[in-house]
Amino acid sequence: MKDKGILPLGVMTSISHNPLEDLKKVKDMGFTTCQLGNPPDDYVYGEKSAELSQRLKQAIKQTGIKITSVFIMYKGHIWDLKDGPRTIGLVPEETRAVRVVHACMVSNWAKKVGIDTVTSHMGFIPADSGSSLYKGFIDVMKQFVALCADNNQLFAFETGQEPPLVLRRTIDDIGANNVGVNLDPANLLLYGMGKPMEAVQAFGEFVVNTHCKDGKWPAGGGDLGQEMPLGKGDVHFEELIPALYDKGFRGPLTIEREISGEEQVRDILAAKQFLEELKLGFSKS
Repeated sequence: MKDKGILPLGVMTSISHNPLEDLKKVKDMGFTTCQLGNPPDDYVYGEKSAELSQRLKQAIKQTGIKITSVFIMYKGHIWDLKDGPRTIGLVPEETRAVRVVHACMVSNWAKKVGIDTVTSHMGFIPADSGSSLYKGFIDVMKQFVALCADNNQLFAFETGQEPPLVLRRTIDDIGANNVGVNLDPANLLLYGMGKPMEAVQAFGEFVVNTHCKDGKWPAGGGDLGQEMPLGKGDVHFEELIPALYDKGFRGPLTIEREISGEEQVRDILAAKQFLEELKLGFSKS
């Protein structure tokens, strides 16, 4: 790793009506990149959209923070193994139409702001590729990623609700060259869908971003597994990142810690140190 610019570190963050303050927090923690969570509706819809979007563009310019992706979220998600299949992403037919419209709106908004990648959980993709649910989902995804292509954007699947081989098959069936993966290795464990190294083998060459968080396998009962501070779970980043690198991945490494308050900040900074030390050791290997 002679090029110090590869595998840059970032953090998952949100934006308020004061994006300069939000991005300054990212910079003050020592990061050069970030991913945005789902933008508030005022940014995407309505009369305040132009003003707020311009504020964000100015904040990007002033801080120098590179936004590597914006995350598309949909109302009504239930993050568990019991109700998740009927509520998450674009797979459920009952909510698909309105959610596709929102996804397209966020993609169009991201183009105006200058963000070239959009990311989303698309749901519990059916293992049965012959089912009408799967075929309808693929048809919608082909249309959506075509819009992203028109916006000069990459679409990246967020991992979690599907086994790695199912996601790889889905990417192949969509058949577009602007489809990638935002690898959240902890999610594979939290949802009980596979091991992180299985994902590297299945679609490592499609990984364009990461969520660096850690976790444990579900204990049962329909709840997800437990998210953990980086290095305290079962992802084993010391094996994962070199394996991704061998597949051509060059970053960014985006830290995500799905708690709040002072503990979140402490864990993010500890994760930053963990990854910096990992990168240092990796560069000497």
